[in-house]
Amino acid sequence: MLYTIALIIHTLICIALVLVILAQTSKGGLDANLGGAAVNVFGGSGASEFLRKWTQILGLLFLISCILLAFLVRDVGKSEFKDIQKRQSKVGQTEAPAQPAPVKQAPAPAAAPQSE
Repeated sequence: MLYTIALIIHTLICIALVLVILAQTSKGGLDANLGGAAVNVFGGSGASEFLRKWTQILGLLFLISCILLAFLVRDVGKSEFKDIQKRQSKVGQTEAPAQPAPVKQAPAPAAAPQSE
């Protein structure tokens, strides 16, 4: 459960990091594609400082979430995988081979009356 939550948070951090990087204006990023919306909101130089700061913060969060996921994956493999293997071996032992269905013979066709 903890691994799933950490993976969702990591995915959100990744998406936010990509968007912040694309929003930076170096050589026509997302800001240039949106018609300079960041300049209108943050002013001439405010956007680059703001985006640079958030790129650093999200980069640090990305690094921390990667390390956290590495430790969680190690723990997930130890417990859940063994439980799954145990359940699969029990299922294999309790399953009986399927019995073939009895073959029904079709009734013999009725003899057609012969007309002479």
